[in-house]
Order: sequence, then structure tokens, then C-alpha cells
Amino acid sequence: MHGLISAAVTTHPRRRPEADALAASQPGLDFEVVEDPEPDGPRSALRTARLAWRRADPGCTHRLLVQDDMRLAPGFARLVRAAVAAQPDRILCLFTEWGSRTSPAVRLAALTGAGWVPLLDPYVPTTAVVLPTAVAHALAEFPAEPGEPDDVLLLRFARKHGMTPLVSSPNLAEHEQGDSLIGNDVLQGPRRAALFGGPPGDWAAVLVPPMVPHLLLFDGVVVCQVPDGEGWRAVPADEFLALSGLSVPDLLDGYAATVAECDPAGRMRRVVADSLLLQLWLAAFCYGVAAYQVVGDAATVDRALRTVRGAAALRTLAPGALRRFVPGHRLAALSTLVAPLVRQAISDGCVHAGKAGDHFWKGSFQ
Repeated sequence: MHGLISAAVTTHPRRRPEADALAASQPGLDFEVVEDPEPDGPRSALRTARLAWRRADPGCTHRLLVQDDMRLAPGFARLVRAAVAAQPDRILCLFTEWGSRTSPAVRLAALTGAGWVPLLDPYVPTTAVVLPTAVAHALAEFPAEPGEPDDVLLLRFARKHGMTPLVSSPNLAEHEQGDSLIGNDVLQGPRRAALFGGPPGDWAAVLVPPMVPHLLLFDGVVVCQVPDGEGWRAVPADEFLALSGLSVPDLLDGYAATVAECDPAGRMRRVVADSLLLQLWLAAFCYGVAAYQVVGDAATVDRALRTVRGAAALRTLAPGALRRFVPGHRLAALSTLVAPLVRQAISDGCVHAGKAGDHFWKGSFQ
């Protein structure tokens, strides 16, 4: 134990070597390795999480938990301590996957320099998370619903106690490729970080955007997530954009014009179906609308997208949104392939937001 953080790597016995290697990579945090107490039982991360929560050192203020298939950012121990010092009473998530509901908010924070965004997902990513020790001990005894995973239980606990978990921008942990014990790699596809490593954000600053666009992982359509007083509500993107006078035909015309300019030979559409490329364009357009609102003007958005953080965040947008729809061997090159369309859509979204003024933010969705 060093400082005020007790740390653990959670694992299954058959992945003990990976867990030991991860623990050894961070000598400044004295990670303990916590194994599944019933390795031959039904697959569940909750058993191991409960044990790790229970074993949080009462002499420390916080409990850091990392799963065995994560890679940690350079300077991880120092960054975690700084994050905890700035947000001592919060549940801090150090990873969110590139297609999560929260991932576009992380990308927006990359443009502003904020270190955190509120969690928007229906679960708390427990792959790399910091909890106040009192929360960890309470979670160890918090009753689970039948079949409930640890990440959903943690969110239910947070809601019951009026806590909104925060997600870091950038993420301080990256998910390594490998077989998931519960099959998420097959169900969801690759789960990389929304924005891994790079210059840290301002750990004292939390960005709460007025709208966060999201291309739904399983549905393949775009929604605009808006705060509703009790959380976030998903509004179909066309309904949200209608507030500013854009109709569905207007959007289709905008997409057609962008494709004609950016993909005249059809290279993008040989990899991404036209219907899904439309949704990617729409997600990027809505990202431009949101970026304009949080940054202030189109020129500043463009400059922010060209910074190290802004460019890195943008590179995960397309593969994160489309990883279930595009063959795995195409994902590495996908961001470069669709970059002209995505950048044009963001620019057009910024321009439209500037013309629309506050029409978006006076609608009935707010």
C-alpha cells in the first residue's frame, strides 16, 4: 500500500499470469491479485468484484480495481492519484469503450480540456474504476438481483445513493484484445478505449454537454442524448435536429452532397453499407452541433480537432460506432478511410449550429 489508494487486479485462475504481469507493471501501487473464489462456478465477474470490494484496505481512502485484460497509461499511478485528489468523493471510471453511450462525451471533453464527463451508460465500466473505500465496503454487502453483473449492480448502487459516476478524458486504461470470459468479444466486437492516454485533462473540470450524439451499438441508428433532470434521455437524431428546421429530406440531401464530394469512387461504401454510412455521417453532424455548443465557434472546434487529443479522439469514432457492422480486419484502416466524410459532417454540423442559434436548446427535450 502506498498513499491513500489500495489497488487490486481481478482475475480468473486461468488468467493469473496476465494478472501478475499487470500488477508487476505498477510497482508504485502495490497491486494485489484477487482471484475468482469459485472458478468452476457459472461465469460471473460479480463474485470476484465482491471479494475485491470487501478487501479494500480501511486505512486507505480509495480502492482501485483493474481487470486482468487492461493496459494502463504511462504514468498511471501519478495520474490516478491526481484524479482522486481532484474528485475525492466520486466513482471514477478510467475506461469507457469506443462505442459506448459515454464515448462521444469523452470526445467532446477532449476538445475542451475537461478531465471528466458524467456516465451516460446503463452500467458502470468496472474494467478500471476507483471507488471511495466506504463505497467499496458497502458494495461488498449490497444485494444483487438475480443474474445481475457487477457493472449494473454498481450503477444501481450509485443511483440509490445519488451518485453520478465520472468517466475520464482521456481514458487511463486500454482494453487488450482477447477472449472474454463472458463472451463480450463476440457479442459486442472489439472494445477499445474511446481515447487512451495522451495529455491529461483538467481533473478538476467536469464537462456536462447539452447533447451527446450516439450511434446505437445494436440498432445502427443515431440518437441524441439530452439531460432530462434525472439522467439522460435518447431522442432520435432527426427529431432533435427538427427543432432547428432540418427535415429528413434535408438530412438525406446533406449526406448525398457529402458522399458525392468525399467518396466519388465509392471506396467507403464498399466497406460500409450506404445505410450505415448515412448514420455515421449523421452521428458526426450531430457531434459538430454538440462541439459548437461546448467550444463556442466553428473555427475553435476545427483547431481543437487538430490537437493531439482532439485528433486521437476523432480516430476512434468510426471504428467504435461500426465495429459490429464492419469486418474486424477492416477496422484498423476504417478511420482513415472515412475521415474526409466525418470531418466534413462535423464542419457542417458546426455551421448549422451557428446558424440555428439557441433553437436546439429551447426545445421540449431539455
